[in-house]
Amino acid sequence: MIEIKKMTKVFNEGTINEKVAIADLDLKINDGDFICIIGANGSGKSTLLNCLSGALIPEKGNIIIDGKDVTLLSQNKRAHGIGHLFQDPLAGTAPHMSIEENLALAAKSGQWLSTISEKDRRFFKEKLARLDMGLEDKLSVQVATLSGGMRQALTLVMNTIKTPRLLLLDEHTAALDPETADKVLKMTRETIEEKKITCVMITHNMQTAIELGNRLIMMNDGKIILDLNKEEKEKLTIDDLREMFRKRSSSELDDDRMILS
Repeated sequence: MIEIKKMTKVFNEGTINEKVAIADLDLKINDGDFICIIGANGSGKSTLLNCLSGALIPEKGNIIIDGKDVTLLSQNKRAHGIGHLFQDPLAGTAPHMSIEENLALAAKSGQWLSTISEKDRRFFKEKLARLDMGLEDKLSVQVATLSGGMRQALTLVMNTIKTPRLLLLDEHTAALDPETADKVLKMTRETIEEKKITCVMITHNMQTAIELGNRLIMMNDGKIILDLNKEEKEKLTIDDLREMFRKRSSSELDDDRMILS
């Protein structure tokens, strides 16, 4: 289990630009949970994921993973058990290395790349073939030459080639064209279900949040205002979610990306 207790994260504290991004937040993430988080821009979604990964350290509260308090642990010390994909497809790969070298770094935890064997290559090809993008035939190709969608798909494989304790997905399909986004999202769902990975995914697409995973969380002003289980969320429509947001936040949902999606 992963537990967040009374966590607060403040940016520019004590200045005129002070922003409380996370406010006294409590959250329990059970093993095997696949949580979709929605909320308007500035609601604290990405800050929450960055605190879980160790990229940000909260001012108050605790983050406990499997009974161990990791609140003050650096991102590097948490990285071996946490996968993290971002909206930017260029963020998760080493561009001047080949596809197989990137996969080897992820699979071998930094061992010498010269140890890549034919068995490794067969394994890499098997993983890449499931993406249906032809990457399995491009192992020696430099990653910098790939499209954004291909790089994001490769990043997903890299982050799950060794089953992570926790997978964090920060709108990882938002920058992709619809067809590629669908492929990456399909691979995401299959990988999480197959490996029973605990996952927290941010999405701006309310329909995706309804359809994927076993929990739906809505955030506003750094707080969780809605936490629905699988049975509750499967009965919802997008209009239902917008009405729930209005009632719990006393305001209308005016985030164009969410509304248009």
